[in-house]
Amino acid sequence: MTKQKFFFFFLLISASFLGAQQFNSVSLDHDAYNVIDLAVLKGITTPPPSAKPWSEYTIRKKLGEILDVPAGTLNPTEYAIVSNILASFERKESLDLRRGRYRSENALEGHRFSVETGIGWDSVFAVRAPNPAIASVNMLNLYLTGDMGEHFSWNFDAYGGFLSIDREELGQRPNALYVDPKYGPYDGNPNSEGHTYYYDIPDPETSPVYDIPAYFPYTFTKPWEAAVMPPADLGGYHEWPDEFAFGYELLSELNASLFENRMTLRFGRMRRDWGPESNGTSLFMNSRARPFMAFEGTAVPINWLRFSFLTGALEYLKGANQWEDADPYQNLFSLAHVELDTGKHFHFDFGSATVWPKRLDLGYIFPINSNFFYQNNVGDFDNLALFADLEFRLPGIAKIWGSLYVDEINLSHGPFLHLDRQMYAYQGGVKANIKWLPFAALTLRYTKVEPYCYTHEYTETPWNRVPTDTAYLNNGESLGFYLPPNSDEFLVRLDSMILPELKAHIQYQMIRHGVDYGYGRVDGSSLYDKIVKDDDSTKYFLMDGVYQWDSVIKLGGAYSLKTRGIPLAFYAEAGLVITRFTINGAAGIGEEGDYEPLDNAVYRAGTGFIFSLGFRLYP
Repeated sequence: MTKQKFFFFFLLISASFLGAQQFNSVSLDHDAYNVIDLAVLKGITTPPPSAKPWSEYTIRKKLGEILDVPAGTLNPTEYAIVSNILASFERKESLDLRRGRYRSENALEGHRFSVETGIGWDSVFAVRAPNPAIASVNMLNLYLTGDMGEHFSWNFDAYGGFLSIDREELGQRPNALYVDPKYGPYDGNPNSEGHTYYYDIPDPETSPVYDIPAYFPYTFTKPWEAAVMPPADLGGYHEWPDEFAFGYELLSELNASLFENRMTLRFGRMRRDWGPESNGTSLFMNSRARPFMAFEGTAVPINWLRFSFLTGALEYLKGANQWEDADPYQNLFSLAHVELDTGKHFHFDFGSATVWPKRLDLGYIFPINSNFFYQNNVGDFDNLALFADLEFRLPGIAKIWGSLYVDEINLSHGPFLHLDRQMYAYQGGVKANIKWLPFAALTLRYTKVEPYCYTHEYTETPWNRVPTDTAYLNNGESLGFYLPPNSDEFLVRLDSMILPELKAHIQYQMIRHGVDYGYGRVDGSSLYDKIVKDDDSTKYFLMDGVYQWDSVIKLGGAYSLKTRGIPLAFYAEAGLVITRFTINGAAGIGEEGDYEPLDNAVYRAGTGFIFSLGFRLYP
């Protein structure tokens, strides 16, 4: 492309910002996030605030900055990739059959108003062998969106379709509760002294623990909300699509951008990912978490300083009894986040998050108040977490980062590394730029989630005399990292956008997790275990029970026909999952000594092959 053509093209891009200042969020699985992340790694742009999803306006601006680099900085394939993504945000008025949408615009007293509606379809089919299991999710998306003047945007997405997902019962997990032993067993009276701290009781009631075999380990997140409805019982409640069933999901948002986008405000229900690393990496607000309704905002008073805040209502996991299921999960969630980012070389952020029983409490809602100190003002009833990320960048070469999430610790008790009451998660990683492939990076990452992390005791407050479960959960899934407590993961991944139409990845993971079912169950290995306040209760990773080891090797990619005028994209992934178990006799369930292999009717070792194939219409 000649300099003259490039200059003309960039003028068109700049003009498009004026004509389509969309402030609605862009889905976290959009290719633009990966391109911007890799462009920051290359040192050719600076990162936006790390509270995601980003608005379309923010993404368009960053893509424009990437295209505005000196000639030769991007190779032709990379230039085409960015140009195609940016062009996909362009809109034309009236009907656009190639994109499956209709748009109307008008102006009133110098202000622009618009309405757009469109459709999409997403289908994926997955199978596991040799022990056969399948999963099929097929969703139609109908959306209605628009602008209200130059500063406000709105959006409504409705997803509905049919699905069927096999699951396998692995065993039983205790779910009955016990209070601090010095007070004796729970007597049914929520006003009795000591009923804040709960433990599993001997011979407890149990709940089944399931595996979802057609998904790679710990990658499943529910694509539906509330109930699923089989055709034979459309008016009834079913918690899982064990057979063919219908499901739906509703997402919506209102957005405002002020002071040339230095302050953004959003009120909506969606998935979120906060933190400087790639989506799906965050320890405190992860894209795998289920969506919830919240009011949030970000302010950038100066380029290297950003403030973000959020307060929202968490959702409960619905089971067979709506009243009993909802009763302990009446919680709100607040998060405050501060970032220092020099643009190319250094990033540091820190903040706090609080899960608190529903009540009118202005302290948590106020965006620049400290959750850490405020919880003491209201009685210290709530579940407070602290977090921080530190990142160093060598533009064009690599970046290295470390992350810490602290649920609850007590520095005055030791041995620190072996006490259950020390609940935290940490992560370290390196991402290296691969210069000989278009927009490519090699990632090495290690993550550890300690026992009982993301869990919390049932809490009784003056505002709600019914015990409330203030665990770091939304709709039964963690708000933080996707691994359950008492787990670690070593990951190596190579990503590349090989062609403008083609992206691919290859990945290896080793995941180790204390089992949460059967005779070798390790306390603190489930999100539903209750926090331990006993200062003498110990943990010993891999050596205190039965542990599951999953080695995962997978290769995947996606191919889009959009650049050829065909509104269709395909994606696929295939790989092996090698599962083994170990046991340690020091835990009292085998011969004493180091951990050794285990394979029996309860903990069955094996190797499975998983293949998934999907397509998107009007991607």
